Amino acid sequence: MTNESLQSLLEKLNRNDASSSLIYLRSLSSNVDFAKIWLDKPKLTDSVTNSDGPDNFYLIKNSENIFVAIVFDMKRDLHWFVLQNYRGMGYLTEAMKDIIIPHLFLSRDEQRITIRENEIGRDNFTASEKVAVGLGFTASENGEYFLSNDQCTIDGLNLGQDTQLSSDRIDELKKHINYLGRSLWTIQTEIEMNFGNTDYSEELKELVGQIRTHTWKLEDFYWDSKS
Repeated sequence: MTNESLQSLLEKLNRNDASSSLIYLRSLSSNVDFAKIWLDKPKLTDSVTNSDGPDNFYLIKNSENIFVAIVFDMKRDLHWFVLQNYRGMGYLTEAMKDIIIPHLFLSRDEQRITIRENEIGRDNFTASEKVAVGLGFTASENGEYFLSNDQCTIDGLNLGQDTQLSSDRIDELKKHINYLGRSLWTIQTEIEMNFGNTDYSEELKELVGQIRTHTWKLEDFYWDSKS
């Protein structure tokens, strides 16, 4: 993603505009949310080669709950962006040091980032390198910087704050699961009626049953979580 696309995403978040995306947040601290975002909502017209799931982000807020910075986790690289009016205030560095880097190291042993002047310009390069070096990243070759998890303490890290879904929302999700199961059932029926009762059509029927059982499994999980 470009700086422009990250800026646009931050601006949409601050407007509560989720018209084109699916956004799910989990609070890691008072000023950092971990986010899984489907940048494009799944559609029936999507190509079958488009199997991408959500992307991972960290969203950084100020004391007024305005999202001021964003970190895009690309696994083998990180791309961060701070809104113009909030640069130089330490939001990114503090959040990276205290929350984001320890959280990243729950799922990896090393973090790599790339910072290249010819790609981002002199000013952005200088600012990003200052942040990276301050966080302990070590420069390597070709604009690559590395940080090992043995340089970070993750003991006692907050894994995120659970938030309860309402019973109405659970009912909506149950109906959605049922709809998905019944939609697959129509596909299974078409396959069966055109090709006969085959091993594949039976496999699809079993999958339909498995999906539909999750309407009740979800409800059981919900009530167990409240006990």
